[in-house]
Amino acid sequence: MNQTLINILGASRALLLKALRLPRLGLLLLVPLALAGCMEGNRLAFAPPGESVSRPVDSRGRSLTAVFGDGQLILAAPSGFCFDAEMEQHTGSGGFALLARCEKMGTFGRLRGKDGAMLTATVGAVSADTPAPSTEALRSAFTEARSAARVLETRGDGDIPLIKLHMASHSAKGASGTHWRGAFLVHGHLVSVALYAPEGSGYLGERGARLIREFVQATRNATLLAETAAPTETAPQRTLRPQDRSGAVLAQAAAAPQE
Repeated sequence: MNQTLINILGASRALLLKALRLPRLGLLLLVPLALAGCMEGNRLAFAPPGESVSRPVDSRGRSLTAVFGDGQLILAAPSGFCFDAEMEQHTGSGGFALLARCEKMGTFGRLRGKDGAMLTATVGAVSADTPAPSTEALRSAFTEARSAARVLETRGDGDIPLIKLHMASHSAKGASGTHWRGAFLVHGHLVSVALYAPEGSGYLGERGARLIREFVQATRNATLLAETAAPTETAPQRTLRPQDRSGAVLAQAAAAPQE
């Protein structure tokens, strides 16, 4: 687990640097259009069967969901926050998403004021037997990957292990060196979360921990709902015509799920 976390953390830094350097024109071409529904608050509303609906993105490039893994993972924004669709990136095994308060979605406004905050999520596909991350695994991964990282607090309660770090060398300009980090597993993906805020912000304390937990719960709910609402394969029609044994075996093999 430690090496997996270290790899995801390295990808997080690289993708954040890349995202913050991207021009903000024409990048909506990067936004996936595979989502079969839209968000209403933290509740997914799905289209009727057979209809394809793109993820809604408003004129300011804001969205309440981000889709990864060919629709297997739906990241869902916590209340009051939006995804910056123009900063979203996708790789062969995951990607990167950035959230800020919806009213502060401009390039230079995310971290202004005491209510400014920026949440990032780095996604990586993992094997089915990957254990859930722990606070100790997070602590170990950061101290191994970043020698300058100083752990200020750890929390193992709720759906996600959290650590509060002080690391002046992070890439979020305008944010305090103190910030929250966490990681959680959902539907074959490991999601590494970081929460940045300016000095003196309440998001550097309990408010930030609550926000991350809300993000995790909204994501789990949205992913589960998407999986539940996905159309299932129709069962093969039975026939009254006689079959020999070889035909029956072939029919069973064709109907069996493939590994």
